Order: sequence, then C-alpha cells, then structure tokens
Amino acid sequence: MNYELINGVSPQSPAWPTFKQWAKEENAPFIVLQPLPGLLGVAKEQDIQLRSVIDFVTKRRYAKDSYRFFNEAPVPDGAEIFMSGDGVISIIYEGEIIGYVTTYANTRRAVKQIDYLNPDQTKDFTEEYAYDGNQYSNLFYYDNTLQQIQFLNNDGQIVVREYLYDGMINMITIEDPITGKVVTQYDDLTRFLTATVAKMVTAHDTVRIHYMGVELNVLKDSPAHNVLRLAEAPFDDQGTVRGFLPMILKDEINYVQEVEMSRAAYQALTVQNIPLEKATIIDDPLSDPK
Repeated sequence: MNYELINGVSPQSPAWPTFKQWAKEENAPFIVLQPLPGLLGVAKEQDIQLRSVIDFVTKRRYAKDSYRFFNEAPVPDGAEIFMSGDGVISIIYEGEIIGYVTTYANTRRAVKQIDYLNPDQTKDFTEEYAYDGNQYSNLFYYDNTLQQIQFLNNDGQIVVREYLYDGMINMITIEDPITGKVVTQYDDLTRFLTATVAKMVTAHDTVRIHYMGVELNVLKDSPAHNVLRLAEAPFDDQGTVRGFLPMILKDEINYVQEVEMSRAAYQALTVQNIPLEKATIIDDPLSDPK
C-alpha cells in the first residue's frame, strides 16, 4: 500500500492541492504525525484518507454520523451553558464564568474543546473532543503553561501521556488503559513517532514524504520503501543543495531509498558532483529550481 507521510494537514499551503492530487493518483492515505481531534471532519472536507499516529496507538475509531452539540457538553453538576448574542459559549457556575466551549467550524455547533479556568482566569485544564463528540484528550496547565497531555481511547481511558517542560515534550508514556501500568516510555517525541510509524507500515508498503524535517527523521526505522518527493527546489536561497538532500543522495541516509524530482531539478543537480542513482525524474514542476 502507498502512504503519504505528513506532519500535519495544511490546506493553507500553496503546495497542498498538489499533495492531495499525488495522494489521489496513488490511492494513498495520509499518515499524519500531529494529533488531529477533528480528523473525521478534515477528511470529509478535504476529500482525503487520513491515518493518525495517535489514533493508531489509542486504537480510536470514529462514528461518522455522530455529534456532540454544545448544549450537551459535559460540565460540572450545577453548572450552566450559556451562549451570548455574539456566539461566545460560556460555562457558568454560581454566577461565575468557569470555562468556555469552542465548537467546530461549519457544524451545528459541535463541541471541539472545553477550556476550564482558574479563579484568576488563567487556564486550568482543557478537554478536547473528536469530531464525533467522543472525548479525545485532556490538557493540564500550571501557571498558564501546558504541562501534560493525556490521549484517550473511545472508552475515555488514558493510553498516551505527553509530559512537557519549558514548552517541549520531554517524555511520552504508553500505558495499559485498564491497569494504568506504563508499558513503553520514550524520552522525546521523535522516538515515539519513529517507533509508531514503523509499526503502521510494512515492507510491502511505499511511504512518501515531501520535506526533510520531522517527516524524514521518523522514517529511520520504517520497513517500507521510503521515498522523498521534492516539494521545493533542491537549492536553498544561498544556492546550496538543500538540507539533508546530499546525504540522502550519497546514501549516507540510507533509509530513504528513492528521491523523486522534476527533470529541471535533476539536470541542475548533475553539475553538483552528487550521485543521482537514487533519483527518479517525475513529470511535476514543484521541485523546479527557482
């Protein structure tokens, strides 16, 4: 099977329509690295197939025709949900606003997340909800700074925890949802993503990436045939061969077996004294030198 591996869905990117076209030509689902509570809605709106790394670990499944309307948001006993004339949805308890409800765009006010506040109006915690209304995650704050994210399965049980320090994820644990016992621990996000992507694909698959950032790093243990299709010119603004491309073409990074590029990009690289045995010419101008 073919897959397109992306960090996140980015409809605002000028290259996004091309990425979608490539995926449709190969009937390839996108594997998305970033958490995506709205996956079901995004897949429908963009007319694409999506697979989520977090969903793979939590074993989350989506109910296509399900919603959680804003007035059905689970709130503390005694609290009320109030929508003002300008559409702001507040949670009020004993006359005080203790939180706000955010809804998914272009829906009948389906709950997207609930932000609960401390008495000083700083963030206390957030509940994120999937597009189908099932709770997706909990986010906990201290001094208005995110400290921990819990990703849940469909039964509301914690499966993945991400711990943050100074805004960076410095530990991830996967736990048994029944016992709460930690079964696997990772020291950073890249290790977690690398291990999970390696489980999502097989030696019979082809995985294609477009950029040489986190997408490249997480392919390190992938058993699939891994392909970089250049989505930008092979040279940076200084005229230097871009990023890790020389190391890939010289097979110093050997877990990417093929690099797809336009004829113009190929011809421009021939004068750089870089081996091009791993290069394949494709009929697409996105990687043409500027």
